[in-house]
Amino acid sequence: MSSPTPVTSWIHTQPCTIWHGDNLELLRMGPETSYGPVKLAYLDPPYNTGRELEHYADRRASADWLSFMRERLVALRAWMRPDGFVVAQIDDKEHAYLQVLMDEVFGRSNRLHTVVVKMAEVSGLKLSHADSRLMKTKEYVLIYRMGPDARLTPERQLKPEAQLHRYLRYYTKVIEDPSAPVEAWRIVPIRKVLEGLGRPVDEATMRAFQLEHADRVVYRTNNKLLAGMTFDTPTAEVISPQGRRYIWWEGRQMLFLSDHIHEAQSDLWTDISTINLNKEGGVAFRNGKKPERLLARILELTTAPGDLVLDPFAGSGSTGAVAAKLGRSWWLMEKGRQATTHIRTRLDRLFDGDEVGGLPYEVDRLVGADYRFLTPHVAEEAP
Repeated sequence: MSSPTPVTSWIHTQPCTIWHGDNLELLRMGPETSYGPVKLAYLDPPYNTGRELEHYADRRASADWLSFMRERLVALRAWMRPDGFVVAQIDDKEHAYLQVLMDEVFGRSNRLHTVVVKMAEVSGLKLSHADSRLMKTKEYVLIYRMGPDARLTPERQLKPEAQLHRYLRYYTKVIEDPSAPVEAWRIVPIRKVLEGLGRPVDEATMRAFQLEHADRVVYRTNNKLLAGMTFDTPTAEVISPQGRRYIWWEGRQMLFLSDHIHEAQSDLWTDISTINLNKEGGVAFRNGKKPERLLARILELTTAPGDLVLDPFAGSGSTGAVAAKLGRSWWLMEKGRQATTHIRTRLDRLFDGDEVGGLPYEVDRLVGADYRFLTPHVAEEAP
């Protein structure tokens, strides 16, 4: 174990850290430079549900809760890069008030998006009041930038399963030799390719092949421009008067599956499952744990490998686990005893190769195996 490290050196020497202490005290000990090193601060604060939860009391007067949040948001600003993001997740109870507060602290013009995310499965909810009220399944993700240099990187995602299935039914042929000139392309049924490879010709194998080779899996449709053309080969390249490129395929237009299986990322996220969420990471944390796939989407939207992610309400350590898996550095703050019982335990299992559930990852991409566990006054290196 290394000798204690003074708090004043945290900013410069600790790439991955669990801080066990009050986050307001910690945030107020931030860098004294004009800006900090954090690219993303993800906040999952107490929702002020009015309940006594397993790991903390989630009950404050609304004005007290807003004061609690204001102090931490103001202190957080010093930690952020000018091209960074602050992302907060919240439910209906305090959503509107938190948004107004964050508009004030970070600037209304810096509020980029309010994402609605599905956080419960209707089939898993208690339905005793279903005849008198709507089932609560959503939460909000508020995305703020620190300045005009901040750029989101939304990824295209697969279309919903039912819609994707309809497309896959029609795209049943593949170009054998896409590197050849268009006029020399050989187009064959996917079924024959699978048979030649000795692979089963079933729906699952077909789907896997279609998605893996979507850039050469094809279908043809009517096109008036191409209908009257003739060529000496089954396929040919055609440039329209407007300069658009088409592939003529025996009098019709060739379509590529890769152009039709994805859709732009929107501000409505309903595709992330919460089934078996409590088992992720091998630590149980009712009423607050977030799916690793949700956190991965937020990190990929706002950061790049090597960036630093801060979670001042670390809870069960999900943000740290996902950041580690995605090649990001991470700082976690947690006041409760779960800093040890949950976060440290979870991350140690991850780095020891004993993780249960969660997002798939590559071992050689993990970041933070040499993390430190710190108190507000001294630092102790994790074993």
